[in-house]
Amino acid sequence: MLGDIATLVLQGTMISAVYALIAIGFTMIFGVGGTLNLAHGALIMSGAYVFGVLAQSIHSAVAFPVTIVVIALLSWGLYQILVRWVEENVVITFLATVIVAVAATEVILIRFGSSPLGMTLVSGAVNLEPYGINARPRIVQFVGFVISWIAIGLLWYYITKTDDGRSILAASMSERGAQLTGVDLHSVRSKTWLIAGALAGTAGIILGSTGGATPLMWLNPLALAFMIVVIGGIGSIKGSVVAAYVIGFLEQFTVTFVGHGFRGILSLVVLVAFLLFMPQGLYGREFAHD
Repeated sequence: MLGDIATLVLQGTMISAVYALIAIGFTMIFGVGGTLNLAHGALIMSGAYVFGVLAQSIHSAVAFPVTIVVIALLSWGLYQILVRWVEENVVITFLATVIVAVAATEVILIRFGSSPLGMTLVSGAVNLEPYGINARPRIVQFVGFVISWIAIGLLWYYITKTDDGRSILAASMSERGAQLTGVDLHSVRSKTWLIAGALAGTAGIILGSTGGATPLMWLNPLALAFMIVVIGGIGSIKGSVVAAYVIGFLEQFTVTFVGHGFRGILSLVVLVAFLLFMPQGLYGREFAHD
């Protein structure tokens, strides 16, 4: 029993950090521009495939930062070429990003097929059974946890401690107020999409390294992002981190004591409860648009 609890805590802690990474980029874009980016999951998938392809010819330590830059630029390009022209219309933006996600899936299917593309950021596993933990987690899971928190920490520092980052925070709180202080909204939104893309690329590498890359792997991260931002509070980065740990531990609890087939049941129950009784989420909606 104690071994199961220790396993739950370990696995929940590690996977929840990645869940937070998945959700933060999604909630940032919504917080700043009011855009539901349905292509967010496709960017995560693209990160996994770009890394998988690059890692076949160059060292993973080099492929890692290159992949993040590529996906960040793809996200930025998506905003510049498509989203910025339709973002004032919520429905059209919603449909446009869905079309991008579906198109990306078709491209991956044509190029790579439906079979998983294997890859690894770092190989090996750790046997924790001698320490009373019934698990042999892979080293890449520990690495993914560390990378996720480094990314979250750097983002938090950037948003709260730099003038450039504070302009994003100001725009997210009040676009009209930010404009009155000289903030360029187009520049802020562009930076937000760039950052969200970098986070999506990082999450894609971690997910691909732990479970392989598949054309439909973007569906689960997108669903997770929705659940996490609703529970945490739409637009709240802090709420996304807290909600990611709530979801992560609920999933691990279900897997450990109920069964893998019921993995997402408790998370869905909690999501429905929040929608019914606390639709503003744990931290409310931090962002407002004039």
